[in-house]
Amino acid sequence: VMFIKRPLSLILVAALVCVVPAAADDIALSLVPGQDRIDIPVSAVTRVEAEALFTYVLIETQEVRSIPSPHVEICFTAAIKERICQLTSRIVEQPLNIVVDCAVISSPIVREPLCKMPCFQISANDIFEANALAQRLRQGSNRRCAPVS
Repeated sequence: VMFIKRPLSLILVAALVCVVPAAADDIALSLVPGQDRIDIPVSAVTRVEAEALFTYVLIETQEVRSIPSPHVEICFTAAIKERICQLTSRIVEQPLNIVVDCAVISSPIVREPLCKMPCFQISANDIFEANALAQRLRQGSNRRCAPVS
């Protein structure tokens, strides 16, 4: 069975939050494999969406299906996408720490270079956690963190 992802988002708003705009050098997240690192500024993030479902189309029947899969989808500028491609090309089959506000939030194993997709997803336990993470990514942090090992 082959799947094609079709975007479908279910966004829940839990509360109105007063957000201070991010400064130009605020860091949305960092990608840290070993001693290397890419700090991604908020200005290099083009889209952040909290989503509750993963939607796909069965190629054989064109049937649209959705399954619960809370996550945050994050998209970047072309310059950052190129840096992510270069970095992940060097670390296939190795872990990549995803750091937000100086905390490792995920450490997936890179199975293939992240070069073809314009965005990537960070899994969450539920839609509320996904919304909170999306908010943190949009807001950024002015903290520059020491390398994560």
